[in-house]
Amino acid sequence: TVFHEDAEFMVTMTADANIVQELIARTSDFPKLWNRGLQIPLQEFTANGLFTSSETSDDWKTGHNLLPRGFNQIKIKSFAPQILAKTRAFVREWSNFKAGHKVEHVNDWLTAMTADAVVSCSMGVDMRNVERLGAGQEAHKFVDTFRSGLGITVGAINARTEYGLKRFLPFFNASGKVAKKFAEVKKEMQKQVEDIVEATRQGEIGNQNSIIRSMLEDRDADGKHVRYGALYGHVVNIMIAGHETTAATLGFTMQLLAENPVYEARALEEVRQVLNGRTEPSVDDVPKLQFVEQCFREALRLYSPVTTITRDVAHDTLLGGHRVYQGERINLITRALHTNPEYWGGEFGDPLSFNPDRFSPEAVQNRHPNAYHPWGFATRACIGSQFALFEAKTFLASMLIHFRLQSIPGYKLVASTHGGGAAPSPEGLAFQVFPRPGGPLWSDKGLMQPLPAMSTPGSVKPGTGPVMKVLYGSNSGSSQDFASQVEAAAARSGFQTSLHSLNTAVVENLVVPDGRLVIIVTSTYNGLPPDNAGKFKKWLQAQKPNSLDGLNYAVFGVGNSQWHTYQQFPREIDAGLDSFGGKRLCDLGGCDVDGASFTSDFEDWLSNLLQTIGAGSSTPGPEEGIPGSEEFSLLTAPADGIKVLKSPEVVLQALADGKKEAAKLIGTTEVVDAHLKALEVVEPPRELCQKPEGRSVRHVTLRLPKGANYRAGDHLEMLPPNDPALVTMAMEALNLDKDSVVCWDHSKRQKKWRNLPLDEQLYAKMPTMHLPCELVMQWFPDLAVSPDRKVLAWLAEKAISPEAQEELRSLAKDAEKYKAKVSSLNVSLAEVLHKFKGFADVQLGEFLALAKSIGTRRYSVSSSPLAPGADPSTVTVTVGQVKFTTGTGRVHYGLASTMLGQLPVGGCVPGMVRTLQSDFHLPDDKSAPIIMIGPGTGLAPMMGFLQEREALLKKKEKLGEAILFFGCRSRDQDYLYEKELEAHLKSGALSTLHVAFSREAGEKVYVQDKIWEHRADVWSVLSHPKSVVFICGDARAMAPDVKRSFQRVIESCGGRSNSMAANLLASMVEAGRYLEDVWA
Repeated sequence: TVFHEDAEFMVTMTADANIVQELIARTSDFPKLWNRGLQIPLQEFTANGLFTSSETSDDWKTGHNLLPRGFNQIKIKSFAPQILAKTRAFVREWSNFKAGHKVEHVNDWLTAMTADAVVSCSMGVDMRNVERLGAGQEAHKFVDTFRSGLGITVGAINARTEYGLKRFLPFFNASGKVAKKFAEVKKEMQKQVEDIVEATRQGEIGNQNSIIRSMLEDRDADGKHVRYGALYGHVVNIMIAGHETTAATLGFTMQLLAENPVYEARALEEVRQVLNGRTEPSVDDVPKLQFVEQCFREALRLYSPVTTITRDVAHDTLLGGHRVYQGERINLITRALHTNPEYWGGEFGDPLSFNPDRFSPEAVQNRHPNAYHPWGFATRACIGSQFALFEAKTFLASMLIHFRLQSIPGYKLVASTHGGGAAPSPEGLAFQVFPRPGGPLWSDKGLMQPLPAMSTPGSVKPGTGPVMKVLYGSNSGSSQDFASQVEAAAARSGFQTSLHSLNTAVVENLVVPDGRLVIIVTSTYNGLPPDNAGKFKKWLQAQKPNSLDGLNYAVFGVGNSQWHTYQQFPREIDAGLDSFGGKRLCDLGGCDVDGASFTSDFEDWLSNLLQTIGAGSSTPGPEEGIPGSEEFSLLTAPADGIKVLKSPEVVLQALADGKKEAAKLIGTTEVVDAHLKALEVVEPPRELCQKPEGRSVRHVTLRLPKGANYRAGDHLEMLPPNDPALVTMAMEALNLDKDSVVCWDHSKRQKKWRNLPLDEQLYAKMPTMHLPCELVMQWFPDLAVSPDRKVLAWLAEKAISPEAQEELRSLAKDAEKYKAKVSSLNVSLAEVLHKFKGFADVQLGEFLALAKSIGTRRYSVSSSPLAPGADPSTVTVTVGQVKFTTGTGRVHYGLASTMLGQLPVGGCVPGMVRTLQSDFHLPDDKSAPIIMIGPGTGLAPMMGFLQEREALLKKKEKLGEAILFFGCRSRDQDYLYEKELEAHLKSGALSTLHVAFSREAGEKVYVQDKIWEHRADVWSVLSHPKSVVFICGDARAMAPDVKRSFQRVIESCGGRSNSMAANLLASMVEAGRYLEDVWA
């Protein structure tokens, strides 16, 4: 019911932060509609874009779901080079002015810079408007057309401005001429947008960060693409919001700083401290410019480019206790809100005055959270606000360090739209420009000097050579690390490189047979692609003969030789690219993570690849040092007053807190997870074997951290420490004091530690931490593995003894000798250090950057949170104790198994829950029959499944048949969970149990033998269309033998041929009905 017939013409105005708070809380009651006054004619030009459409529009909904992805924190960081390039171009053009020159039309300069930046970043086109303006040329036609269309729409260009008194002549029809011009301008604008879209589609412009590419290819959560006809509106909207508003606020900020030299001096001092002698900010410098940001935000408060924020009343209701009617409009007047004395006066003085301290962290915290909304709010908040902040801080820092801007005498700051833009800008803005005293452009005579070259350390000129796409498929991070090394080495030689996942390559159409080089580094998982490579496999299978003719490629595989599917996916890629016409640059490379030459095999392949394509060395030059070597360093000064983190639990908590703090600094509101967390032992580890002196398996119960949950079939991923004996051996050899304090500087991080995969963009903002040296050596370098040849070469340079130097160099250079004396004997890094001890000038950071980091271990959980009477916050794992003698005679104890098997109640281990890619869980249809094969500790996930089935039975669920094949040595030696299995048989959770004892009879019997023995029962379940098979255990022998047994059953009982039986199993794998959780 509409209680007021004139509601659609009514407007309620407000400047009350409490009203804003209510509007945000009641978004559905107060949507934003685009249907009144100036909105309608503006939409004639801007169309149904993200900012100029109603929330009820399907185009808005799809755009709202997709477009914000293009301006998230990761993308903004990747935009830094383009933003810096346009800022540098601006500074260069202004450095051509003589000192004291009056620069007029400053707004034109600023809009040129911001338009160039946003189009370059979001669409991949550099319009060079800044350079055009400096050369006295007309603006790029895209900007010129845009300004003309927008000017006519908002009335800045009209019959009076165009024709003057002529408009009054009879039959002149001035309004008709303006309307005709508008139609021509809009048609031209549509054509230009269409040309940009088509060029993006053809791959001529726009990289993976292109907003247009995203709109063409990505889908929202509902699976919808942006409608092709809506592309125009979104592009024009991005132009309005992406450059005019930022340019206007930059102009206000620059003038306000010129009028307030005290604040200008504070901003300049901050810039100088952050840049530390450099002349341009790096991507990591920008977030540190806190006061510069405060100045920009204060200018934005006083002169908001969005003068009014509107909402509409969806139905008759109350707002702030007052009745409002359906169709009525609510106008938030931003100028009034932002100068409301209730929020902005007090200690900071007149709300109309410029005082950046209003945005100090303390002031912001104490102010009403809804007193400041220059970028809109709730679902209609500006998606590019963080981009604008990054761009503005980069630009202002560069201007402050290079120039001193002097306000024109008598100039009065007035916000005006007379320039034809959508956002009010400083009317008639001009400056007298001088070189900053002591700055890069300063000379002794006060003259302006030419702009010097970029002074950021380690800068590399963008490649101008052939295009190279480096692609990776990776779950644990090893393949991605190797791919990063390929990309870095090729970039040093001038190739135009970029790094992407294999799935991204498909989405962004990067594998194009146009002569480019495509280098692929990938692992495999049970013969399947890694999580970020599944789309690539489907894409490759869909290719046609000769479709890749002209593609140059090379493939390197990372795998474990103990798996029966070793290098399967890399081989598929290599063979597939070749069969469809690709040109192989070098033979398929591969490394075995189970072997000690893991790293050196990759380095040899990379060197061969680089030589083949005419690139330089794969090794960084001496001037580049060892990447990541500055992340860890020994504290040389006294540690008095420094908080030292002395236990793994404390370090994990500090990492979690540090990540949250870093997230706040970069302005993200996403929930932050610390990855590894402390898992506490809640019961004494229980021995499961009847004769543990021969073989020991422990049942370990752990408490998950608050908020964590799991399902039967998941994994627990855990990080183990080094053996204390190896730690002592290594520290003595390197002459390290266990109580020395190590400084951990996350901002210097370059090497990807697989045990601490925090988000890359957060590392630079993480607070520095201090740890005891012994703790660092316990948890970071893997002292139990054999060192690769790169580490041996580094140790040779540090060894004091000439004999040690010679032997280490020989091992590093001679692959056969290295294999015979190091890798084949499993000589640990600690043993090498001990044997050749006596090293000079050893930097801890270099050692940690070169040494392989300790990798996490995964264990299948052996419990279910749904089990009757279970505590869902506790989880159990079944851990076989690893112990063997190496080739050197050293008794090796498994790092993770030893730790888990010996931890006392209350002890903690770093870990987290992981879910398998293959969805290793009970089927959703509980009536589906299942077959479980779990010899040895492979029984673990099956115990969780049986516990879950017990819970289902209690709920009177109808369950399908469940057959379990378990294997062990003998009933009186290692029959795991015997009593529990008997109880599951009795309850009916387990239908049938077959146990294979490999050491009881004269002939060894394994699970695959039992499968064949009971083939009729197996086929009865296997032939059911909903049946699911679960296999857990050894990947090297058991898993392939079990698969062969199933194939025999299908052939024998199902009457299928060999190929048909193999195809049936393959179809079950594809359908997720034959699931393996196996390990080497």
